[in-house]
Amino acid sequence: MSRSKVRNLLLLKQIHSAVAQLKKGKLEKALETLDKAEDSARKAKSTDALYYILFTRGGIFYTASKYDEALETYEKALDAGSELIKSDPENIDYQHYMGTTLSNTGNLLKKKGENSRAAEYYTRARETYVNLLAKEPGNAVFRSYAGENLNNYAALLTNTGSFEEACEVLRQAIELYEKLLEERPDNLGYQAELSVALSQFGNCLTRQGPEKLGAAKPNLEKALSMQENLLTQQPENENIKEAIALTRERLEKLEALEKQERLENVNKSENSEL
Repeated sequence: MSRSKVRNLLLLKQIHSAVAQLKKGKLEKALETLDKAEDSARKAKSTDALYYILFTRGGIFYTASKYDEALETYEKALDAGSELIKSDPENIDYQHYMGTTLSNTGNLLKKKGENSRAAEYYTRARETYVNLLAKEPGNAVFRSYAGENLNNYAALLTNTGSFEEACEVLRQAIELYEKLLEERPDNLGYQAELSVALSQFGNCLTRQGPEKLGAAKPNLEKALSMQENLLTQQPENENIKEAIALTRERLEKLEALEKQERLENVNKSENSEL
């Protein structure tokens, strides 16, 4: 057996070992294994494997709330992804690597409060998936990742007060997930992502002013109905419980604004009659 094949087999074994350790919750051990795998990948000049190793390590750091280390690692993964695309510009898997890493880096920067940089990475991820979907419009994986990135980008835009742009981004996310659900109506992941987009859209419309309340309410009500249905199927899912609490809170704020608007209209009417 050639030396390069031996190196590649050892590299695969290290990566699989790290993944197995992650599944068992042994994060520190997985990081140690990934360090060894990175050395092997660099010696073998296996950029594809190097990207996967760095991406996985970045996710571990993110989960452990080690944001600086996660950001440094994701930036290295982006460098590796760029090298892969240079070597094979038409490879859609490599482009998908970049889209995923750009989106995750945006999530990380948003978590760190670096909003302008986060917006830059979300935008680059969005452009990447637009290009991918132009090549493979029916690819459910690309559509799902594109929708998730749009949801996250819209949350950032809403938090920074860019409501009109956020609503436009959310319309695109809703359209993506509605089409995915038409094809796979039982997919719980698509249902969850669509409910998040609808809830965010309702919130975004609400924050644009009283004239948008009527359009906002049906989206929030639909989101809540979907989330409550999801909870009956996954009663222990904490993410769904949190989503329900958030959507209910948004509905309560909307209804309070509606009540306030009605009172103001009554007062205006009474004053005009004096």
